[in-house]
Amino acid sequence: MKLFTKYNRINLSVMAVVFVLSGIAYYLLISNLFIHELDESLNDYKDKLHVFIKQHNELPRFEFFEDIVVTYEPVNVALKKKFVLVSRFNAEEQKESTYRQLTFTEKIGDTYYAFNIAKPVEGTKTLTKTIAATTLVLLLAIVSGSVVLNRIILKKLWKPFYTTLEELGHFKLSRGYVPVFATAGIEEFSFLNRTLSGVMREANNDYRILKEFTENAAHELQTPLAIIRSKLDLVIQEEGLTDSQGLALKSAYTSINRLAKLNQSLLLLTKIENRQFAAVQAIDLEAALKEKLVQFEDFWNAKGITVTADLTATALKANTELVDILLNNMLANAALHTQQGGSVMIRLCPGMLRISNTAVSGSLDNTRLFHRFYKKAAHSQSNGLGLSIIKQICDVQGIGITYRFESGFHHFDLQWPV
Repeated sequence: MKLFTKYNRINLSVMAVVFVLSGIAYYLLISNLFIHELDESLNDYKDKLHVFIKQHNELPRFEFFEDIVVTYEPVNVALKKKFVLVSRFNAEEQKESTYRQLTFTEKIGDTYYAFNIAKPVEGTKTLTKTIAATTLVLLLAIVSGSVVLNRIILKKLWKPFYTTLEELGHFKLSRGYVPVFATAGIEEFSFLNRTLSGVMREANNDYRILKEFTENAAHELQTPLAIIRSKLDLVIQEEGLTDSQGLALKSAYTSINRLAKLNQSLLLLTKIENRQFAAVQAIDLEAALKEKLVQFEDFWNAKGITVTADLTATALKANTELVDILLNNMLANAALHTQQGGSVMIRLCPGMLRISNTAVSGSLDNTRLFHRFYKKAAHSQSNGLGLSIIKQICDVQGIGITYRFESGFHHFDLQWPV
């Protein structure tokens, strides 16, 4: 979830709660204010009535009380003044209506009279609802405008951050350069950019040192390996070796050969990472695959492997040497990991090459498959760099590679834009 979306969801949730609570509180406040005004109005009528009784010592006529309902009755004792809400029949509207009523006692002569002065609250309720609704609509408009404005402002404020993220997305150690981040007018983002630049410079430097060490070590190993292999050749050719000595020398010779192949693979990976294979041209993949199938024919036959090829004329724009290495490694990987009497299927069509082989065991670990020195079995004769070389070539040449296990077959798919 994006930061904007997360922030807006939280912000809108909080605003919705505040909006509802403030709406309820505002309605109750307005309603109470109008009730208070009604009470003040009823008190005014009570005071007028009290003055009239004091002056005339008799009950007044109530024609001058326009929207007021006044009732009275004699009582034995004085009653306490109180305000209540009551329901009365409204003769004008012919329905039950709610009234605000003031009850109090006045003495005329020797008799106490309980007066009930009531005023309808329907008009007050309507006015309260109208004011509350108008205010809430206005508040909603303000909140909506605030959300939109807030989003625009936040988007502008966070623009340097997303620019930095975009630059980071294009960063690769193998390219050997540090992205130049745009100047940000916000101190925190400027600090972030400076920190990232420093970290990436250090990472580039460490990567360069490691790459140079690997390349130099691989080059330096070539000469002693060649000397050891030639000396072993001479020793093996000597007469008088016992069987145990011959086996020991053969084991040492095999190990030296594997070490030499490992060294060559590491050198090749270094060259690929250094982008030393820059020349690009259109390659006829159908012709290249047919040539490779002929080269591997003896190996297929020796293991009794059945090869099925469905090839369509297809061109790929890439480096010739790297494509040759890629095809060699793909076919060698399929041949090496197919059991005696197994099957290899090759399908080539525009934009896709699929090489499938019968599996000796189950699926490979897709998370580590293309890592260096990955082997499913510790005793495997592979040096664990074949698939890593394949992946590196694909990355450099803009080719996608995927693996899946289905119906007892390993499937490797290469895909590229047509």
